[in-house]
Amino acid sequence: MEDYKWELGLYFVSKEEFKEAITTYAVHAGRNLKYTKNDKRRIKVICKQGCPWVAYCAKLPYEESWQLRKIVDKHTCSREHKMTLLSSKWLSDKLKTTMKENPKLKLNDIRERVQRKWNASISKAMACRARKVSKSYVEGCFKEQFKRIYDYSHELIRSNPGSTVKVMVDGNEHCENNVEGPSRVLPTFQRIYICFQGCKESFLKCRPIIGLDGCFLKGYYGGQILAAVGRDPNEQMLPICFAVVEGETKESWEWFLRLLISDLGGFSACVNYTFISDQQKVKYKIFKIYSSE
Repeated sequence: MEDYKWELGLYFVSKEEFKEAITTYAVHAGRNLKYTKNDKRRIKVICKQGCPWVAYCAKLPYEESWQLRKIVDKHTCSREHKMTLLSSKWLSDKLKTTMKENPKLKLNDIRERVQRKWNASISKAMACRARKVSKSYVEGCFKEQFKRIYDYSHELIRSNPGSTVKVMVDGNEHCENNVEGPSRVLPTFQRIYICFQGCKESFLKCRPIIGLDGCFLKGYYGGQILAAVGRDPNEQMLPICFAVVEGETKESWEWFLRLLISDLGGFSACVNYTFISDQQKVKYKIFKIYSSE
C-alpha cells in the first residue's frame, strides 16, 4: 500500500468504500490524512499543512456509485506513528482472521502486531475495543443468539425424538408502541431445561442415585447451570439432564426438580431414588415437592 497508485476516474460502489480505501492507504503509508469536505455529494481528503497530497471524490448523478475526480498523489511530509484515521472499527476488521486462530489474543499482542505490521502505535483502550468487536464477528452476538433459542429447541426435539426441552421466558419488560396505544410485552429469556431421550433411557439401567449441583456461567450475561448426574454400573458419571437458569434460587431448583421427576416417570417411580446435594435449599425443595404430592 505504500506504493499504491491512485488512478483518476476510479469508481467506488459507495461512500463507505471510498472512506475504507482512504483509511487503509493512510495506515499503510503512515500519513495523517483528514477530511475537509464530507457530505452526501462529495468528499475531500488532504494531508497535513504544506503537503500537496489531495483526493476529491464525488457522487455520480442518478447513481449510488462514487468517482474519484481529483488526485494529487505526492507527499512532501514525513511518516508518522499516530494516525487519526486509524479506528477500532477498521482494526477489528483486520483482526478477524487472527481472532479465529487465537480467540485468547492479548492486548499487548495486538499492539505489537500493529507496530510490526503498520509501524503505528495504538492505545490499550483502542486495542480492547477492536478485540471486542472482532470477537463478536467471530463468535457472534450473544443477544442475537438468544433470539434463536426456540429454533435451537425445535432442532433438539427433531434430531432427538422423545427428548424434553422446556423454555421459560419473562414478560415483565414493556415497550411502548405509542403514547396512547397499548404496550407490547417483550419476552426475555429466563430458563431452559434439556433432557435427552437417550439419557433418560440409560439412567433406567443405572443405580437409583442422582447427584444435583449447580455452577456459574462466565459468559456475558451470566446465569447458572443446574445439572442432574447418575452413576452407571461401571462407576462412570451419566448426565441425566441440565438447565440454564437466571440464578441458583429455591424457585429455579423447584422448577428444575419437577421437570426432572416428570421425565423419570413421576413421583411413584422416583420415590426410591436417592438424591445427593450439598445445598440445603435443594434438600428442602425435594422434601417440599414430595410432601405436596
